[in-house]
Amino acid sequence: STDPKSKRRIKFALAPGHSPLDWARLTTSGKDLRGVDSFGRYTLEDVKEHKSYDDAWTVLNGKVYNMTAYLPFHPGGEKEIMRCAGRDGTRLFNLTHKWVNYEYMLKECQVGFLVSDGSSSNKLRAQ
Repeated sequence: STDPKSKRRIKFALAPGHSPLDWARLTTSGKDLRGVDSFGRYTLEDVKEHKSYDDAWTVLNGKVYNMTAYLPFHPGGEKEIMRCAGRDGTRLFNLTHKWVNYEYMLKECQVGFLVSDGSSSNKLRAQ
């Protein structure tokens, strides 16, 4: 998040157990962070169905992520990252922190790839 007056980024105090190191531990724990059985091909219409705090998907550079588990770990706060939920968040992500290696950070949250309307092969939903 950004303070409009000073243009400085605002960081939120994360709850105990939600530091970047805690996220790294969680992603290597073997816990299912995807919420789907296998990778799929999803349209933007499919992604739009996942825009709530308990089921939040986004698209970043053509890859579809279930970012639900990451919400409480986001340094800018859950509200800020929810701006990308249910849509292609690539532009907003690149405007706010294009230097972040999201592919590494969210690799265990990737559910599939974005495809053109009508070519979706999966109708899987987050569990």
